Amino acid sequence: MISEGSWTRTETDELGSRKLPGEALYGINTLRAAENFPVSGMQIEALSPLIHAMALTKKAAAMANHRLGKLSARKAEVIGRVCDELMAGQHAGQFIVDVFQGGGGTSSHMNMNEVIANRGLELMGHACGQYEHLHPVRDVNRSQSTTDVHATALRIALMQAAPGLEAAIRDLADAFAAKGQEFAGILKLARTHLQDAVPMTLGEEFAAFGSALRQEGARISPASQALAGLNLGGTMVGSGLTAQPEFADAVIAELQRLTELPLRRAEDLVSAAWSTADLVQFSAMLRGLALTMSKIASDLRLLSCGPRGGLGEIILPAVQHGSPLVEGKMNPVIPEMINQVAIHVAGADASVGMAAQSGQLQRNPFEPLIAHCLLTSIGMISSAARILARRCVEGIRPDPAACAAHLSAPQTLIAGLTTLVGAEVAAAIASSVAAGTALDEALRNHGLGPLTFATDTHDKPQF
Repeated sequence: MISEGSWTRTETDELGSRKLPGEALYGINTLRAAENFPVSGMQIEALSPLIHAMALTKKAAAMANHRLGKLSARKAEVIGRVCDELMAGQHAGQFIVDVFQGGGGTSSHMNMNEVIANRGLELMGHACGQYEHLHPVRDVNRSQSTTDVHATALRIALMQAAPGLEAAIRDLADAFAAKGQEFAGILKLARTHLQDAVPMTLGEEFAAFGSALRQEGARISPASQALAGLNLGGTMVGSGLTAQPEFADAVIAELQRLTELPLRRAEDLVSAAWSTADLVQFSAMLRGLALTMSKIASDLRLLSCGPRGGLGEIILPAVQHGSPLVEGKMNPVIPEMINQVAIHVAGADASVGMAAQSGQLQRNPFEPLIAHCLLTSIGMISSAARILARRCVEGIRPDPAACAAHLSAPQTLIAGLTTLVGAEVAAAIASSVAAGTALDEALRNHGLGPLTFATDTHDKPQF
């Protein structure tokens, strides 16, 4: 990890001494972790919401420690300045630990502590590694431990990401609702068990997509608010060892001010040190949302399939060529992407559940996996929802002729018209259509006007 010709510095821990790149903001703990866990090739810098939230937590802790007389004003100010830089996205390349790591997040946490300390030393006019002036543990990590910092940062990161997810789902629901209004007068065939059922409108079908998404979106805020109980100040096992009794309330008050989130101290810090029940519930919410999106995406694929050899009742916007062999073939690539995102999220939810139940006694060492799964899933769903709305739903067009052709099946007409005109007349109309008469003409021949649906999807069809 040291390039040829570069200058180096030496750091020492209880395992011995190691050389590091002289300009590196990380230290010996981070170096060892990077060497121990070269697993996925994905470093924690990819989890930028977690990095941001950890820096936020460290800033709040420094301010609380200064207020309680445990940290000098100069050190608190420097730590805060570095945290502001990290929250602005600076020094991201210094977070080199793999997202898959042992230690329950200790490696990520120490990576953060060392980057803050060494960048702080630079701001104070000292060289990296001169920890007697600003120490990653005694100063940056004062009154804290990985158990409470990592857990707190993860929950804050998710709570901060939740409004963006809500907005993306709301926009997607609005896009479907708009299509519901646009398609309100287009009659089509409803299907149950993939078999012909009864008439409905294409507008009803699309409005229902929007309604289902609104219901899922309404679950985001409650799941997010359930993450508000923090164990910060409980340190390693919730007992508050090495922290002043006042620290927990002081640091959470600082976080409330910095984030404007409804954060609070967990009712039982010992329980909060190992319990991930709130994260499991949040994961379940993400899974439900992703699966609803996937069901809708599958319906879009089915409704657009063909167009000549399938249903072809809607036309998805063409966004790229579908085949190098078949000219003009356009595949439903956006809905297919949604399906794959949902599969990934469902797998991530299973991983969260397994990780949650695998913790032992006072600590869950698998929190880094939970963090990776949840932060990746919420980011993917948010992005996928925006893409689906803009690059697919907004450009969908109906094929009224295909809808009408499918609707003209005799048994479908009988089932759909019986409640309106009676079984005898419905059968006669269906017989005429089966013989080749257009539906509107068959209706006129029986003294009825064209069949239409009101814009209000709760209204019944009328003549």
